[in-house]
Amino acid sequence: MTSAGTAEGRISVPGGRVWYRRMGSGGVPLLLVHGGPGYPSDVLFEAFEPLAREREVIWYDQLGVGRSDRIEDTALLTVDRFLDELGAVIEGLGLARPHVYGHSWGAMLGLQFAAERAPAWTSLVCANGLASVPRFEAEVRALLAKLPGNVLDRTYGRELRGETDHPDYQVAQAEYLRACVVRTATPRLVPELMSLTTFRTMIGQADYHVTGTLKEWDIFHELERIRIPTLVLGGEFDECVPAHLADIAARIPDSEHITQAGAAHMGYLEAEPLRSEYVGIVRDYLARVEARGR
Repeated sequence: MTSAGTAEGRISVPGGRVWYRRMGSGGVPLLLVHGGPGYPSDVLFEAFEPLAREREVIWYDQLGVGRSDRIEDTALLTVDRFLDELGAVIEGLGLARPHVYGHSWGAMLGLQFAAERAPAWTSLVCANGLASVPRFEAEVRALLAKLPGNVLDRTYGRELRGETDHPDYQVAQAEYLRACVVRTATPRLVPELMSLTTFRTMIGQADYHVTGTLKEWDIFHELERIRIPTLVLGGEFDECVPAHLADIAARIPDSEHITQAGAAHMGYLEAEPLRSEYVGIVRDYLARVEARGR
């Protein structure tokens, strides 16, 4: 135990053990699945702690990042293993019919799990998550092409030319992140909790230049199999553009699509009041789903 109402532990999953935290009690539990791949959960989901006043909230670091076991064998970095990991966490923690919130890469896992494994979840929140990497990659490049200052060539162009050591490359990367990822705040990231090995293996260089094992990932054709109430949530300036998310929602029989005005890809990291508004959208959706069964 770390404090009243909060517990931490480690649970076995395929390939090792992952760290988790449980906070709050009562209500339908909410499991948070972080993005990346290669980024940890602890910094990203501080915004959701207020929900623990009304229900149990659980989050975990995927294998290879944060406080979970490191991955030495990159053969473990497959979508199927991460799906098995998600299932093992839910089963191992005894979560009966949870709400599952996935952000970005976590939303990709949530969509594929829901489509292929027909889980008994109360709902799925696909937050800022894509259903096609090839389409997403092209959409992000199109966004960069519209930014002032020739950001596309200063990032993607330099990568193609092998010029990533140019001092302006990181400046251009920051301009891209400020425009499409977090617009109103500076995220507090902890580099030692991240895994560049995971990111480089599965993504490659960047979201707009995918060369890793996720390069051809696309499940648009499977979305109609999802039978769980689903919220598809994104930001007005999201690198996962509203049209992409609208097409996801259009294929899921029981879904809602909400675009948060003023936010980008990580609404829970934006400055107030956007951060609270983002969490409030999720809270309200969970309540509406639960009200159906009363």
